[in-house]
Amino acid sequence: MVDAYIRSMIGTWGNAILDFYIVNNFWINAIILIYTLVVILSRRSFDLSLQSLIITLQNQHGEQITKKGPGGLLGLFSKTNIPWTEALAKSPLPFITPPGSIRLYPKNIQTFQRFITLEKLVNLVQQKRTP
Repeated sequence: MVDAYIRSMIGTWGNAILDFYIVNNFWINAIILIYTLVVILSRRSFDLSLQSLIITLQNQHGEQITKKGPGGLLGLFSKTNIPWTEALAKSPLPFITPPGSIRLYPKNIQTFQRFITLEKLVNLVQQKRTP
C-alpha cells in the first residue's frame, strides 16, 4: 500500500528510477560509501599537508614569526621558498579535499596553492603561533 502510494506520486520517470535503485541498491550504496570514505581521507590528506607546511615554516622562521605582524609575515613568506612539495608528500593519497567541500582535487602544488594563498597561510601561522 505504501509502495503504491509512493509510486502514484513520483510519476513515470520516478518509477523507472525507483525500480533501477531497487534492483541495484547494493552497488549504488557501495559507490556512495566508497566516495565518502575517499573524501574523508582526502580531507585528512589536506589537513596533514597544511599542518606540515605550518610546522616547517615555524621551524624555519621561528623567532621572526613571533615578532612580525601580518604584513611582515606576508613579505617574509613571499620572499621565502615555501616547501609546497614536502608538505604534499606527507600523505600518500593522490587527492585532497579542502574543508567545506566534497569534491576531490588532484594533489599537486597548483591545486594546493589555489586553496592556501599566502594571506591564508599568514593567518594560519598567526593562529598557531606559540606564545
